[in-house]
Amino acid sequence: MCAMRFAPSQLVVSLSDDLNNPMKIRAKHKVAGMLLLDRDHANRLERGWNVPGAYLLLDRPNRDGRWGAYVGKATTPGLRHRVLQQLKDRAHWYRALLIRYESNDDETLNSSEAGWLEGRLYDHLAKAGQVELRNRNRPHDPTLSDDDETSLLDYLRPIESVLRLIGHTLYPSPADAPDGGGPLVNRIKPKPEANKPAPHLSPLGPAPATSPPLGPPKDVKKIIAQIKAGTYVYGGQLSR
Repeated sequence: MCAMRFAPSQLVVSLSDDLNNPMKIRAKHKVAGMLLLDRDHANRLERGWNVPGAYLLLDRPNRDGRWGAYVGKATTPGLRHRVLQQLKDRAHWYRALLIRYESNDDETLNSSEAGWLEGRLYDHLAKAGQVELRNRNRPHDPTLSDDDETSLLDYLRPIESVLRLIGHTLYPSPADAPDGGGPLVNRIKPKPEANKPAPHLSPLGPAPATSPPLGPPKDVKKIIAQIKAGTYVYGGQLSR
């Protein structure tokens, strides 16, 4: 796999040469491990993802950028089992974003931590103007110690960054946004070159910079004035 870094989101994205493999996403702080899984490839999910965690089932964004989502959690046997079950239970989603603990291979989120993360993700998306939640009720949010809550808060920003990365923005962009309303699009207008004269105008449009300006040159005006005064000399003879 090849790895790419997207700044300033501070995410490491691993893309396989095989397009059928899911996209692996890791936050730079190495706490939240994430996997973006296409529905059609859910059966290819590795058994290493059968660990506790939270997940989002994503609908495709519509023309206005709004999208639906279902927030869930998995405890035992784990995320892989739960996502395969949701293939049968829910037909609306086209992608799933899986979230687990990433720092140590021998540690995982416990049931309470997965439930707390599920509840916080629900609240976070419920406040977003672009999201329509498909959960019937708010998930149960277990009580955790202040230290545990503080550590889990680190998950929310990377998750939001991943959603933005894949085109699932949380809030609508103003019509006059400098990026044209798109989350990852920047419109760059060319700047005029310094000390470059403006092009001359003609009835047919802009003319090359080497074209003379409109109107007769000064020497032609002088000749016309001399002819009218009878003082113009042409070929050694006075023209009258």
